[in-house]
Amino acid sequence: MIRTIVSIFVSLALIIGVAVFENLHIRQTFELFSQALESLYEKTESGTVTHEDGVAVETFWEKRKRTLHIWLPHTAILEIDYQLYEAVGYLYVQDFESAMPKIEILQGMCENIPQSYRFSLENIL
Repeated sequence: MIRTIVSIFVSLALIIGVAVFENLHIRQTFELFSQALESLYEKTESGTVTHEDGVAVETFWEKRKRTLHIWLPHTAILEIDYQLYEAVGYLYVQDFESAMPKIEILQGMCENIPQSYRFSLENIL
């Protein structure tokens, strides 16, 4: 009986620990990605952006998304990939006016996706 109660508490602690780690990891990753996008947006707005700046953000995202596949649906990651690749493509042809809305979409996704995985009543019900 005691072992059963202890195993229940250990299991509960493990579940809570993994949930907290997941929440922190997702939030931290998207905060860093959002900062990189903010810098890219500012450079695009001022016209000082280069294709290499976009590739640097793309490389950053490629490294970070490997661990996100564990926690997030693949469709969310694919949508970010699509928007980012399109924005970098616009930077390659120096179409800054078309790249800016794509970067704005990515910034919005950086706000919305972590909110979908945080501990809140609206996400439970």
